[in-house]
Amino acid sequence: MILAEAVSGEEGAEILDRLVELKPEKGMVSPYMNHHFVEALLMCGKKDQAMEYMKYYWGGMISHGADTFWELYNPENPAESPYGSSIVNSYCHAWSCTPTYLLRKYFN
Repeated sequence: MILAEAVSGEEGAEILDRLVELKPEKGMVSPYMNHHFVEALLMCGKKDQAMEYMKYYWGGMISHGADTFWELYNPENPAESPYGSSIVNSYCHAWSCTPTYLLRKYFN
């Protein structure tokens, strides 16, 4: 709803606050989905939260030895794989490098 601009920035901020507060049992583990979460934060004026989250999520990959961004990253289980084995994960995945886009677009 936020990315489609179906709600105002203020309404979107309230939705995001509730989402973060609820901490759903099933979280996002793909950088692709996390990109959309971070962009929603940015669209609602939550730059500090967005930066903090990028450092937590993509920085977490780096702290686990990444020198490129992975197709899937679960901070709670870095070896997680949607394919049944981390051997077949992509460890240089273009969709996962979107912080570079977000930093340039929103942080100049």
